[in-house]
Amino acid sequence: MNALRSNSKPNARRRPPPLAASIGLCCVLLTAMLWARPLKADGLEGRFEVRSADLQLKDGVYHLNAHVDLPVSDAVRRGLAEGVPLTMELDLDIERVRQLLPNSRVAELTQRYHLQYNAVSARYILRNDNSGQQQSLSSIEAAIEQLSDVRWLPVLDKALITADRRYEANVRAKIDYANVPFSLRVLMFWVNDWHRESDWYTWTLQP
Repeated sequence: MNALRSNSKPNARRRPPPLAASIGLCCVLLTAMLWARPLKADGLEGRFEVRSADLQLKDGVYHLNAHVDLPVSDAVRRGLAEGVPLTMELDLDIERVRQLLPNSRVAELTQRYHLQYNAVSARYILRNDNSGQQQSLSSIEAAIEQLSDVRWLPVLDKALITADRRYEANVRAKIDYANVPFSLRVLMFWVNDWHRESDWYTWTLQP
């Protein structure tokens, strides 16, 4: 007698229902957020501002000297050590002051600096994006100090300035971590907090 055949299959491992999988994923993300919560703190400890600035004439060219207060927090330091790049921009605007008409713009410049840790050399690389020049620094303290202090940056030819006119110079600083690749941004979601813009620092330029 032929044995009866059963159409039933061996017990297969059941997949968790979609709801259970979603709950599990939420738990994983929540754990990651709690672990990273200290890094969500403000990127700056204190006031971010241009503390001083001036233009000095040398060899027929005006050079910018500026000092920026950049009191970075532990969150920024940790981010830099993990390879998150920091970009600082200096916006310079020079205008001729007119009495009855709006001021006329003489020059406008954006100077960009890029700071990032190189894990291979264990050095912090500070690059001037406008000129391509870069410096290698041994510590984050030295890198931040160098970034905060801009010296003898050529910005304006003397021929554009008239001796009997009055001019105003304005400079502001911006820091940004927005250049993080999307793949890193997913893991380092707190970098969105690391964006600041200072007030304008204004002074009179006497030719």
